[in-house]
Amino acid sequence: MKKIVLLFLCTFSISIFSQQDYSISNLNSNLLEQSNSVVLKNDTKIVIDSYNSITITENKIVTILNKRGLKDLDAFAFYDKSRKIKDLEAKVYNVLGSEIKKFKERDFMDVSAVGSVNLYSDNRVKYLDFTPASYPVTIQVEKKLKTKNTAFIQDFRPYKNYYQSIKEFNYEVENNSGIELRTFENDFMDGVELEHISPSHFKYTVSNLPSIPREVYSPSLEVFTPKVMFALRTFELEGEKGQLDTWKDFGLWQYNNLLEGLDELPESTVSEIMSITQNLETKIEKAKAIYQYVQDNTRYISVQIGLGGWKPISAEEVDDKKYGDCKGLTNYTKALLNLVDIQANYCVVQAGSEIEDISKEFPSLQGNHVILNIPQESEDDIWLECTSQNIPFNFLGTFTDNRNVLALKPTGGEIMRTPVYSESDNYQKTSAEIDIIDKTLKASVEILTKGSQYNNRYSLDNYDSKEINSHYQSYWKNLKELTVQNHLFLNNKDEVTFIENLQVEDENYAKIYGNDLILDINPFNKFQVNLPRYNSRKSPFVVERGFIDEDEFVFNLEGLSLETELNDVKLDSEYGTYTLDFELQDNKLVVKRYLKLNKNKYEKADYGKFVDFFSAIAKYDNTKLSLKLI
Repeated sequence: MKKIVLLFLCTFSISIFSQQDYSISNLNSNLLEQSNSVVLKNDTKIVIDSYNSITITENKIVTILNKRGLKDLDAFAFYDKSRKIKDLEAKVYNVLGSEIKKFKERDFMDVSAVGSVNLYSDNRVKYLDFTPASYPVTIQVEKKLKTKNTAFIQDFRPYKNYYQSIKEFNYEVENNSGIELRTFENDFMDGVELEHISPSHFKYTVSNLPSIPREVYSPSLEVFTPKVMFALRTFELEGEKGQLDTWKDFGLWQYNNLLEGLDELPESTVSEIMSITQNLETKIEKAKAIYQYVQDNTRYISVQIGLGGWKPISAEEVDDKKYGDCKGLTNYTKALLNLVDIQANYCVVQAGSEIEDISKEFPSLQGNHVILNIPQESEDDIWLECTSQNIPFNFLGTFTDNRNVLALKPTGGEIMRTPVYSESDNYQKTSAEIDIIDKTLKASVEILTKGSQYNNRYSLDNYDSKEINSHYQSYWKNLKELTVQNHLFLNNKDEVTFIENLQVEDENYAKIYGNDLILDINPFNKFQVNLPRYNSRKSPFVVERGFIDEDEFVFNLEGLSLETELNDVKLDSEYGTYTLDFELQDNKLVVKRYLKLNKNKYEKADYGKFVDFFSAIAKYDNTKLSLKLI
């Protein structure tokens, strides 16, 4: 009887401990504040047994506080011929910390990592298909993976998502291979503890990290939160053994082992390319024709660079299948250019709308995307995004602009920089001829965009009428009763400009009080961003891309007399320049607006002044004029 009671007490104690451990009531308020999820515990252990054998064990327990936090779980495991799943399971706990559901590996969905195509049939993913009935809910995911690809060792990086706090995060590395493991810590390691268990066995620990809200003009989390990178000096990648010391040597190894011999093409394609380019005189003309050929004859399939392997499929296979991922299409374009003696460099980049660099200081396997570089002797290099069927020749846009890339050359690797778009490059000009009839605004509007602003607009060319109306109703949300009567788009890929010509109406634009008419002077580019004010800004304050907007609105005042005194405006700030000028020409009022936002890094403490600058712009953009009906 005593044994039964003792067993009951032990079981009860374990149950109570479990409930206390995972119950939301035990979480400190600082971990719940501005959080969508809380990492209760993340134990990651990396065991390196040899240059071609790494085992990764992870036990992650996350409390999901709301629907938005569900994406923070990462309840999946990729596998292929080099990466095997040894263990995979999940448990679900309710708000009190009691286990309510359990999933074994067989319960995870098992699908192709690249959809229905058969190009990468070995690349698969198992993921947890689970939607909680209510929140909060705690989910524990345990997985064990073994891989032969040792060139890439996952970073120590506790913060992976905004609005996710961390109670405890442990990252342990045990190197039994006898091979030197290099490490590189960034400058944001405050609060991180490093324990040396033995000369080849160490552990990073961090705890009680509050969530970081996504504040406006914040850079990528990787730029200002703790991160440690790792690289074995001797490694294996895609079945090839290599040495990693310098970017030059590592790039040469990649070129020789991942790219060499993959540029063969069928004779029919060789003949076709020669026919297309035979009457073209310059290398740029030939490169442009080949780029167009790739866009017209292939399509992109999405495969993250680490999933489909780091080695591209052959140019011959892309030519046959007519599709490929970024590696395959870039290598294919490179092979086609080589037919007409145009050297091109296959470049690995960390792509994304937020600017992230490949670390120049730490040679290692980095990046998530591939683009192409064509060197030029007397002009700026040409850069090609080979995955898009409609992006212009020599235009990268905001996905890969202004960042370090690793170019793989026959002479070795070289860190290069992709093009930086200046404020004047990111240009928009809005012109409008406007008639006011009773309350109704009728206008002919033209919008010309370049640079990053072009990048935001050129896809409009593929919209249907319903999508176009929806876009402009959102873009001009100050026009409450907007209708687009007609539109015509011109996508000039040679000049990399996009022009929108529109006929629009708003039936309730002006306000009439007796014989008085109140008119808003900026209908088509009003600054409508309500920048939040923070008591204490937490993240860095960076304007990664500046721009220039120029606007000219010509109001026909026939039948109207102006009653308001016109005063020009000029604001100068370290953040940019804003001007508003008025001019009367016969029966027309010309309103000219100019806004330049400077690209720069600023002190967090100065963010309030930045808000003040934009608040002043919003105030003047809302200027109204009084006119009399005559």
